[in-house]
Amino acid sequence: MRSEARNWEALLARLFVDPPLRARFRVEPEVVGREFGLDERAMVSLGTIDWAGLDLAAESYSNKRAQRAAS
Repeated sequence: MRSEARNWEALLARLFVDPPLRARFRVEPEVVGREFGLDERAMVSLGTIDWAGLDLAAESYSNKRAQRAAS
C-alpha cells in the first residue's frame, strides 16, 4: 500500500476515535493533514470532507466500543 494511502487511513482512524483531534481537524484541517504526512493533492481533498458523515461514523463507533466495554 502506498504511503499516502496509509497516511489517509491513519488520519481517518484517529478522527473516528479521537474527539479532540476531530474538533481540531474541523478548525484546521490542513495543519492536521500535514501532521499526518498528507501531500498537497490530498490537502486539496480535505475540503470535500463530509462532516456530518464523519461525525455520524465516529458516534456509531463510539457507541459500539461502549457496548463492548459494558459486556
